[in-house]
Amino acid sequence: MADSQRFSLTKTLLSSDAAGFRQATQSTFLQRAAEGKVPKDTLGQWLANDRLYILGYIRGIGKTLSFLPLPETVPPPSQGSRETATTRLLDWLIDAATNIRREEKFFVDTARKFGISVNLPADEDGHVPDSAKLEGLRRFEALFGGLGPSASATLPWLECAVVFYGTEKCYLEAWTWARNRQRELGELEGGDADGGALRTEFIPNWTGTEFAAFVDQLGKIVDDAVVECTRGAGDEVRNELVERSLAKWRELLAAEKAFWPAME
Repeated sequence: MADSQRFSLTKTLLSSDAAGFRQATQSTFLQRAAEGKVPKDTLGQWLANDRLYILGYIRGIGKTLSFLPLPETVPPPSQGSRETATTRLLDWLIDAATNIRREEKFFVDTARKFGISVNLPADEDGHVPDSAKLEGLRRFEALFGGLGPSASATLPWLECAVVFYGTEKCYLEAWTWARNRQRELGELEGGDADGGALRTEFIPNWTGTEFAAFVDQLGKIVDDAVVECTRGAGDEVRNELVERSLAKWRELLAAEKAFWPAME
């Protein structure tokens, strides 16, 4: 089916709520980051939330891996060594776990270098209460904690992949927007409020070509899987996949929007 082959679920999601996506990826906090006007304490609080987001992300990977349907037999030589969308997702998730663990260490090391604290208030057992977290973090913890197989037998991992793709895409687009604002502003007079942590370390790290390629890789896995599932099928199957994905996409955009600290 030609229409099915041209269909892109990720493009459909990205265009489904342009205003919501813009609010999720363009905020006053990001503008101030580009301007070098985020104080160390504000940045530290956000990084502390982002670090806890990372822990939720890792748990979400574990939940997804726990039910991912993997092939129990090796395909015959006549089929070649073509990977399925599911095994490609498996590889991506394993790489993501490694990458984000490395990212957590980068957070801590860079914050220490600039004298920035990345801890939120915690009880005597080291547990951070929900009241100390950004609303966006609480939403993300619920999203990652709720990941599981779909009730549908068609791509039971689709909603999970949409959550991971969406959060990575938003993160990349948000900091790319900040980087572009930074380039427009050029050099600052008087120095950065955070000592230069964002503009010299974090923003370049969060906008690299390798990260962009990694995000695109997951997008292609999702799109290829949907095309494969809908090839030869009617619109009903594709519409079901879109509706399932949009439900998670809306939750994701709400979490992203609420993840940026309020700033004047």
